[in-house]
Amino acid sequence: MSQNNIPDRLPSIERIIQRVTTAEKSNQKEIRITIQEGKELVSDLAVITSKLAKTINEIHAKMDKLNVQEAEINVKMDGGGF
Repeated sequence: MSQNNIPDRLPSIERIIQRVTTAEKSNQKEIRITIQEGKELVSDLAVITSKLAKTINEIHAKMDKLNVQEAEINVKMDGGGF
């Protein structure tokens, strides 16, 4: 899975969200996941985190570029007919 293409659905995260929601509704104190489910969750979270970090870096680079462009002022003087 490329970090540039996050899938529309992340089943491991959706399953955990559903389990937590169900546990809250039934006043359960805990939920349990298998090692495989944990590995899938960690993998999906790593992809999201990587993509988020890349996006944040791109935003900072664009902001820096905008700040430099705003700081540059071009002044042209025309002496007229001297």
